[in-house]
Amino acid sequence: MKWFLLVFSVIFISFPLQALNSRIVINEVMANPKGISGAGYPEDRNEFVELYNINPEPINVGGWRITDFDATDSLIAWTDTSLLSHYPNVITNTTEIPPFSYALILDPEYTSTNAVGGYIQPYNFPDNLVILTVGNTTIGNELQNIDPVLLYSLDTLLADSSSFGTPFNSLDSFPDDAGDGISWERISPSAEDIRANWIQSLDSFGSTPGFENSVVSYYDLSVENIIFNPPVVAQNESTNVSVAIKNVGYQPAYGWNLVIFDDLNRNNNEDTGERLFFQIGMPLNVEIETSYSFHWYQVSSGEHTVFAVLNFQGDRNLNNNRISRILNAQSSTQNLSVVKNIFSPDNDGKDDSLLIQYNFYEANGKLNISVYNLNGKLIRKLINQKVSTKSGIIAWDGADDNRAQSPIGIYIIYLEYKTSKTTITQKTSAVLARKLN
Repeated sequence: MKWFLLVFSVIFISFPLQALNSRIVINEVMANPKGISGAGYPEDRNEFVELYNINPEPINVGGWRITDFDATDSLIAWTDTSLLSHYPNVITNTTEIPPFSYALILDPEYTSTNAVGGYIQPYNFPDNLVILTVGNTTIGNELQNIDPVLLYSLDTLLADSSSFGTPFNSLDSFPDDAGDGISWERISPSAEDIRANWIQSLDSFGSTPGFENSVVSYYDLSVENIIFNPPVVAQNESTNVSVAIKNVGYQPAYGWNLVIFDDLNRNNNEDTGERLFFQIGMPLNVEIETSYSFHWYQVSSGEHTVFAVLNFQGDRNLNNNRISRILNAQSSTQNLSVVKNIFSPDNDGKDDSLLIQYNFYEANGKLNISVYNLNGKLIRKLINQKVSTKSGIIAWDGADDNRAQSPIGIYIIYLEYKTSKTTITQKTSAVLARKLN
C-alpha cells in the first residue's frame, strides 16, 4: 500500500491543483482536539474529518481511501449503536452521502468504553448527519497538526479526489496548528485547496462537525479611516469628510448604514443635534473597500471629535464598527498651532507627522518655522522663505536636517513671520513619541 501511495502522489503532482474537482470535498478537519494525547485519550479519539457532497445526487464513498501520508485507511460505515444514545437521529450503517449533505469521519474509538482523560463524546451532531469511520484503529496514523489529508476513490482517482493542507505544495508550510480544540474549516467548498481557502473555526465551540462552517455566517464590516481635507481648518471654514469602509468578513454585506456625528458633549454617543451625515450602505462584497464623503460647512472653532459608526445587524465583530478622529478649527487670530501635539513617526498610518498650522492677517511675508530640542539645539528648519498665502500647514516627520530620526521627547516649534509692516514670533511645544518594543 505504501508503494501505491507513493506512485499515486507522483501522479498527482503533475496535475494543477484546481483540476481536483471532486464530487466530495474535505470540508473541515479537527487534528488537535482538546485534551491529552495518547491511546484512549481525547486528542486521539476525538479527531474528525468532515466531508461535503457538493453535487445534486447521492455519492457512495464506501471503500474510498483517506490518508495523512503516514498511513492509509478505507472509509466504512459506522455500526456502533451506542452512538445513538447521544445522537439518536444521525445516520449510521451506510456510506452513501445524500446530495448537498455532510458526512463525518469519526475515529473508531470515539465511543470507546475505555475512554480516559475527559472530553467524552464532546461534539453536538445535527439530525441526519451521516457517520463514517475507518477500518483501522485511528484516522491515518493519528492526525497531527502538520498532517495534510487526501481523500480519493480507487475507481475514479483524479475525478474524485479532495485534499486538505495543500499536500502538493510543501513550500507554504500549511497546515499548521489551528489551536487547541479548534478545527480548520474550508471557506468555499467549491474552491481549491490553498491556504487562503482555509480558516480556523470561528465558532464558540471551536468546530462545527456536521453543521455549516462558521465562516458561512461570518459577517464583519470595518470602519477603516476618517480623513479630513484639509486636515485643519480656520473658524467657520469648511472641510471634506471621507470615511473608508471595508468588508473584512467572509460573506457579502447587505442592509447596513453609516452614521457620522460630532461628539459635542464628549460622551462617545450620538445625541440630538450632533449628526453630520447618514448613509444607507450599498451591498459590499468580501474584501471590497468603499468610501462615503460629504462637505462639512462652517466648522465652529475648537476641537471636534468626529465619530463614524457602522450599524450592521449580524456583524460578528463589533470592535471595528466605530472609530473617531479629531478635527481642529482654529480661531482666525491664531498665528501658530499644531493639530495634535503628540505624534509618532513610525509609519503605522496614524499620527506619523506633526501638522503645524500658521494663520496671519497679511500674506507675502517671509516665514521661518524651525524645530529645537529642549537644550535649544536646532533640529530641523522646516521652512525659511517668502510665502504668498496668509495661512497653510507644514508637516514635520520627526527627522532632523540630516534626515535622521529624532529621539523621543519634547520639542519646541518656533515661528517667525516678517512683513513690511511687522514681525511676529511665536512658539509652541510638541511631543515625539514611539511605540515601546
